[in-house]
Amino acid sequence: MKKLKTMGAATVALIMASSCGSSRNALQTSALEGEWNIMTVNGQKAEAEKAPYIGMDLQKKRLYGCAGCNRIMGSLQIDSLQAGRLSFAQIGSTRMLCANMETERAVLEALDQVAEYEGTEEELTLTDDKGHALLTLSKRPASTLASLSGPWDIAQVYGQAIDSIEKTDKRPFLEFDADKKTVHGNAGCNIVNGGFTQKEGLPASLEFGQLISTMMAGPGMTLERQVLDAMNNVKSFVVKDTQTAALLDENGEEVLTLKKP
Repeated sequence: MKKLKTMGAATVALIMASSCGSSRNALQTSALEGEWNIMTVNGQKAEAEKAPYIGMDLQKKRLYGCAGCNRIMGSLQIDSLQAGRLSFAQIGSTRMLCANMETERAVLEALDQVAEYEGTEEELTLTDDKGHALLTLSKRPASTLASLSGPWDIAQVYGQAIDSIEKTDKRPFLEFDADKKTVHGNAGCNIVNGGFTQKEGLPASLEFGQLISTMMAGPGMTLERQVLDAMNNVKSFVVKDTQTAALLDENGEEVLTLKKP
């Protein structure tokens, strides 16, 4: 009868250490897919004129998003041999100017230094090659029609707060019915009703059909004209978090910012 060999304490400890070390980046690569809000950059809260985020398209090896003012785009590379290795390259951006560009500059510099990632399917930390945290990210909800369904207050039109456009005693809002594909709301003065369509295979696409409104005149008409103009330009939407969504034009620019009431 063969004797079973026993492992020494040192050998057991070595195996356990190896196992624990490998769990640091146990997150499946597929979990990186999708859009992520940038919560902090270099340990500082990421505050900017436009909510900074990145999206990762693993199939196309593509990076996209917003650094706080400008849209960004680039490529991504995931190391298939070393778990947790991630890098971005050829990062470019549009050329608009905003009042505060500090967060944008910090985000772009951090993305250039990313070498690794760790975290969960809901929260990620991107680090440099020495393990220093560069960016912390929070997963955006999937931009499905169901996630857009329900009432939303209109907070901004073309990046301007509604109160800075015109004061009105009406509550500008939009309410979406995902099942009926209808929209109801108030554009600033008048009640608005209509329908919307989506392109096949594009769950985040959105385009309003003929909009019908009441014909009252009064305070809120300047705001209303801008809201209706923005709605006519909508081509898609994104749900940023449980409290915020945005309607986008054909260039991906935010034309209406929505907040949960």
